[in-house]
Amino acid sequence: MKSLILIAFISFTTRSQAQNKIIQEPILTGAMASKIAQAAFDTAENDGISITVTVVDKSGQTLAVLRHHNAGFHTLQASYKKAYTACSQKRETAIIAKGVKDGTIPEDIRFLDDNILIMDGGIPIFINNHNVGGIGVGGAHGN
Repeated sequence: MKSLILIAFISFTTRSQAQNKIIQEPILTGAMASKIAQAAFDTAENDGISITVTVVDKSGQTLAVLRHHNAGFHTLQASYKKAYTACSQKRETAIIAKGVKDGTIPEDIRFLDDNILIMDGGIPIFINNHNVGGIGVGGAHGN
């Protein structure tokens, strides 16, 4: 009987200690991604620019996509890759492109992954200093 009580006590103590070590991090939800994409899309449309906008989560998975009916078909893939790159590298793709051009970032960065795209238009998304995703815009031509 004593050993049963001891096992129960150890089990409870171990679970209590594990519960104290839970790490909470913010996440980018689908609803949040949709609002971000819609805001970017509306801004471009008001400026008369036909774009595709993609929002990815921190693992590079697509959460939201909006494509203007006049945006080029290539903008779907470009916007995804820009969002993916910004999230993966935790910095704007314009900064990466500038770094590659001036030699402060190795050109080999292009070959890290098939989804890396070194062009303006990708921005990482941070919540409370945590990288939670990225947004990419295709078709804005540097706007």
